[in-house]
Amino acid sequence: MSEPWTPEPYGPRWHVAVGEPPADEADRWLAASSLADPAGEAPARLIEYEYRGSGHRTAHAAALTVMAVYAGRVTAAAVLHWALTDRVPDLTADNVLVRPHAHGIAGVRVRRARLLAPRPGEESVALLHRTVLEGHLLPVADALHRRTRAGLRQLRGGIAHGCATALCASDADPDLLERRWERFVTDAPGGLAALGEVARVRRASDGRERLVYLRRTCCLFHTSAEAVRCASCCLTDREQRLRAYAESG
Repeated sequence: MSEPWTPEPYGPRWHVAVGEPPADEADRWLAASSLADPAGEAPARLIEYEYRGSGHRTAHAAALTVMAVYAGRVTAAAVLHWALTDRVPDLTADNVLVRPHAHGIAGVRVRRARLLAPRPGEESVALLHRTVLEGHLLPVADALHRRTRAGLRQLRGGIAHGCATALCASDADPDLLERRWERFVTDAPGGLAALGEVARVRRASDGRERLVYLRRTCCLFHTSAEAVRCASCCLTDREQRLRAYAESG
């Protein structure tokens, strides 16, 4: 049986509202389960928000940006909660509603706030893989690939980046977070382990260590109207990225 879950106040990145949206907002929210249909209206709306909001030149570039933003916001609470507690909140596609934004996701809701119960003999990381990756993020990536022809490896790189960012943005013990990331990415479906790496930097501002993620795939955000590279962009030299992360922390 599942247990109740109270979404933790980790910060805006992990904020999850509970229950159906107010009636006057209902048309602004998309059921996450509807995003796995490449021919449906929901993925088209998600891409269109990003396309117009970021000034992308192509739909496939917008899809790549969407995937990284989506993974780093919609399911981030489940990844971080698992890392800190070894329990998995229900952020399955059937339980989640998302509110698109000009660039990003403005809101995440769950219909039922609960922790998932593993199957007999199933480890918590396998439960997370099954529900967050196989049952949610990877089908969205597949739909975006089929709709826009965006590269599947690049879309999955966005998933890896988003999941890693869920941990890297936390102020929890970096030793713990690093161990949990290695556990999460080892044997993760979609080949996520090969698509980037978690590294450590020491913040120039206060000397504290933090984790950062270095991508090996590109989301093409630099081709948008903003014309800037993400901090983790694989087109930037590794040491330059590490220095920039240290100085910005």
